[in-house]
Amino acid sequence: MNIKKEAESKPKRAIKSTDDDDDDYGTIDELPPDSLITLVQPELPTLSRLWLAALKDYALLTLPAEFASQLPPDGGAFYTPETIDTARLHYRSSWAPVLHAVALWLNSTGFTCSESTEAAAVSGLQKRSASVNLNQASGATAGAKSLPEINKDRMHLILGVSIQFLCSPRPEEPVEHVTACLQALHTLLESPYARIHIANDQLIGVELLSVLHRLLLTWNPPSVQLLVTGVVQQIVRAAQDYLQEKRNTLNEDDIDKEPCSVLGEGGDSGGLVPGKSLVFATMELLMFILVRHMPHLSTKMSDSPSHMATKARLSEESARLVAATVAILSDLPSLCSPAGCMTILPTILFLIARILKDTAIKSADNQVSPPVSAALQGIKSIVTLSMAKTEETQKQWTALIRSTLACILEYSQPDDSVPTPDEVSMLTAIALFLWSASSEIIGVQSLQNGCMNRFKNALNSCDPWVQAKCYQLLLSVFQHSNRALSTPYIHSLAPIVVEKLKAVERNRPASSTELLAVQEGIKVLETLVALGEEQNRVQLLALLVPTLISYLLDENSFASANSASKDLHEFALQNLMHIGPLYPHAFKTVMGAAPELKVRLETAVRASQASKAKAAARQPAPTTHSAPTIKLKTSFF
Repeated sequence: MNIKKEAESKPKRAIKSTDDDDDDYGTIDELPPDSLITLVQPELPTLSRLWLAALKDYALLTLPAEFASQLPPDGGAFYTPETIDTARLHYRSSWAPVLHAVALWLNSTGFTCSESTEAAAVSGLQKRSASVNLNQASGATAGAKSLPEINKDRMHLILGVSIQFLCSPRPEEPVEHVTACLQALHTLLESPYARIHIANDQLIGVELLSVLHRLLLTWNPPSVQLLVTGVVQQIVRAAQDYLQEKRNTLNEDDIDKEPCSVLGEGGDSGGLVPGKSLVFATMELLMFILVRHMPHLSTKMSDSPSHMATKARLSEESARLVAATVAILSDLPSLCSPAGCMTILPTILFLIARILKDTAIKSADNQVSPPVSAALQGIKSIVTLSMAKTEETQKQWTALIRSTLACILEYSQPDDSVPTPDEVSMLTAIALFLWSASSEIIGVQSLQNGCMNRFKNALNSCDPWVQAKCYQLLLSVFQHSNRALSTPYIHSLAPIVVEKLKAVERNRPASSTELLAVQEGIKVLETLVALGEEQNRVQLLALLVPTLISYLLDENSFASANSASKDLHEFALQNLMHIGPLYPHAFKTVMGAAPELKVRLETAVRASQASKAKAAARQPAPTTHSAPTIKLKTSFF
């Protein structure tokens, strides 16, 4: 099934054969020649019915002894009363792949196949094998049931078998059974029907989450934990889709009224009831995973004498798990009412800020780790959350945003800690707050000073990669539509940018990263020129143009310069050629005030034109094919 899905996602190739007989094999052509699905597909109507019958047998045979009276007196689909003990042992070792197969089949058919449509396919098999009493297992009245009822029974069967097993898997149970069961649940919840079923009855989701939590207490492998987070994410997404549908319907019905803000967990009061709340059950499970990989997140763990405070790098598996957990955490506010958001956001924002602090560690290749990416994405989705901002919650929301930014500023304070913190990730988090939550933080002087200091530290960093990223983030802040936010940053940081760029003349870039930093800085300066008012344009160009001209090399220096220095020369020249026509009056004024700049620019332009002419002359002339002198009467081509 996975190979088939992969093949279907690739762009289809045109079939070269022109034979009519091959027209039906367009999709099969995409599959690898050894794909087993081509053999299994024709048998699926029969197999799926047999699988469901086998699962019903297994469900009956796992009932406790006190329910023995409920077992069919004549046996099930694949066992008789005499073989019940042997069958029980056999099912115990073979039920998990069958469950996974049923989930794959239901997901691929979208729950559109009724049992009656497959009866014909199975009748031949029943005639050949008298021992397989399928009607007994699936119920003689199955044909009388409607498709929604049949699907509900299938969901109850699969969820019942899964929950019963995950509640208390025996210690000797092979890990393959646990993974097959979790994969079956994940596959099942990819189907829209299964999502609606589980979201319709929230208690099923809560029960499943508490069972998964219980499983994690006894099953430690990271592979199992990763599969659990996958299932949790599916449950949360099912709830999100269901709630969004309800909100859309409500807004369409009451188009003239205010949108209903009490939809979602928490209602008007913001209370989440343990045992009934999906959000609470999810947070409980996620917190368990986080503390297992980052024990210091729990105050109980960090305060215990046996705990050693370490900031070691997470293993690759742990990093993936923490990232998956953070991604789900940041989705939870969308399941709540505004009051419910105010209940869970302090915890979620605290966890995300702490995870960012502890995982944002500088790497040699400047790669961002999965937990850091997830934390930054989480901050972005929460800060831009429109649901949380209502008249009733505005004061609490503003306090939350400010305190989270204050935490991140405190965590990003430069110190001599080892390993070295990743300045770029912390700066990105700060920029996200400035960009998306400007109204909540404008006018708070302590936060503004803290943010400006972090940008100043990054601008003065000796690492050109940090400088380049700092310029990029500064550009987004300077371009912010709210002038009340951007103006103080421009006044405070633009002089430092100009000073850094002027210093490049004496200390030219020696590597591609250093060149990138200068280029990003020039983009910031060019943006400031564009943002400035017409009457200030000359003063702004008087900063930019001399800086760019200072990067130009004379012919002798150009010949001996390194590649980064030559690229800077070309970059400066191209930008000057672009700026001139863009602001002709201001450009002429600046150039007229400093004749030496004009001479230097003209020399560089002439040298550039001469080198282009030389390069063109060096290229061989295009070969022209002369027409044949004798024309043949017959064309052989």
